[in-house]
Amino acid sequence: MTYKPKEMAALTQRRHPDYREKLEHWEFLEETYKSERSWFKKNIFRFTREGDTTYAKRVERAYRFNHTREVVDLVNKYLFKVAPVRKPDVPDQVLRFRERATLTGLTLSQFEREVARKTSIYGRVWVVVDNNKRSNSEIASIADEKNGAVRLYSYIVTPKHVLDMGYDDFGQLEWILIEEVYRDDDNPFSGSGRVLSRFRLWTKTQWFVFKQTVRDKIEFVDKGDHNLGVVPVIKADHVESDARYHNPGLIEDIAYMDRGTANYLSCLDQIINDQTFSQLVMPAQGVLPGVGLSPEDSAKEEDEAKRNLMKMGTSQVLLFDGEHGAAPTYISPDPRQASLIITAIRQIINEIYHTVGLAGERTKQDNSVGIDNSSGVAKAYDFERVNALLSAKANAMEQFSNRMETLVRIWNGEKTSLLDPETNTVKYSTSFDVRGLSDDMAIAQGMSLLAAPIEVRRALMTGIVEKIWPMLAEEKKQELQKAIDSWDDSAYTSLNGVGMNIHTPAQDGSKDSNQGAVSSKDNSGGKPTPGNN
Repeated sequence: MTYKPKEMAALTQRRHPDYREKLEHWEFLEETYKSERSWFKKNIFRFTREGDTTYAKRVERAYRFNHTREVVDLVNKYLFKVAPVRKPDVPDQVLRFRERATLTGLTLSQFEREVARKTSIYGRVWVVVDNNKRSNSEIASIADEKNGAVRLYSYIVTPKHVLDMGYDDFGQLEWILIEEVYRDDDNPFSGSGRVLSRFRLWTKTQWFVFKQTVRDKIEFVDKGDHNLGVVPVIKADHVESDARYHNPGLIEDIAYMDRGTANYLSCLDQIINDQTFSQLVMPAQGVLPGVGLSPEDSAKEEDEAKRNLMKMGTSQVLLFDGEHGAAPTYISPDPRQASLIITAIRQIINEIYHTVGLAGERTKQDNSVGIDNSSGVAKAYDFERVNALLSAKANAMEQFSNRMETLVRIWNGEKTSLLDPETNTVKYSTSFDVRGLSDDMAIAQGMSLLAAPIEVRRALMTGIVEKIWPMLAEEKKQELQKAIDSWDDSAYTSLNGVGMNIHTPAQDGSKDSNQGAVSSKDNSGGKPTPGNN
């Protein structure tokens, strides 16, 4: 089948309206997270009456603490503090994919961390699972896959490179069009070195590739059949959502607040600079043109003196009419403006971290003060907020990870569905409290010593079992739960009666005494044993 140039151009130029509208926003979020030096040229705003030189110097001096990246990385750190649990009894192809999930050699766990980071930035990214089989005529054997000749791999596609997509009547992907950016550098002699675009169209049974040529034409490259019955592209969301095209990310508002702090810091830097190098104001009569010039001086020298006067009046000194005998002096900005800016910066930074419940990561008012002065109630609310956020993100990542491994099974010929819960093999933690397994065990021991009600200890033991074996088979889980429900106090009572005689201190304020504890059982007629007085 041949494709007309107009058809290929129309295909590669299409972009979903929502994606076209949000493209600039996504680029801003990405650039704010990366925080390269070019970011300041776009995002440090210019004052109305600011000169070109002053603005250029201010941008050159600009700096920022990247709160956007800090928030994203903190959430990622807490999310994977407890590693997801994976069932070991899965097909060999899935085990091999877990060991190497990308062409660069990342494990599946490492790749999932990167996916979670990208979803925090963009809200939703897409992950393609493909193989390096070159043509339909190649036969992929297990030996080929083991030695790397033919293998599955995955890669992330950010929303700015997803052009358009369609869904079937059941809400599943029917097709998706992706833009891949590459460099024409295959041959160091004939390659142009230009960065070009390649367009890949995935359907439920086929794939098509078109590319942009050096002459900016679109040409057909290749196509093939995969016959999977599904589009091998999976969405990964920041939090679970039924939205078809995009999903809000973690830094939707944080990035803009972070930009505000960077601009305020730049203003503060300008004030400090002006305070250090104050402005000289002096009478214009002190720099009149032509002063000291003899009649023999040329007109060129007189013009040069006039230009120097103009230069001094616009950049070095501020001139005024000194007819009444005013003396030269230095002026500088009001230092109270700096205090106002510092207060605004601190308030915005606090709001950034309170938004996601990470205020505990901040100290008193900024990074440089030594203590956290939040109240216990405030910390409790922050914990609830961040725990809810992490739980929602963990659920979304668990759904993505399970669909990822299911797609690997489909690539290897297994007849199943991406939505089949029977193929779920990954479990993420949904509780992110500070209490760990060892703390629960200590609490259980304390409850036993205090003779806590058996119902309380049963509930605690159920939680301990869930932490130890989160991916336990349902039959075994029911068996353990049945044993917990039938657990009674008989063993504890027997132990307490034999060997756990707890001695309580005297209540009258006197010191404890063990007098007679040994002699009462002695056969010496009541005489104390030496050394016991």
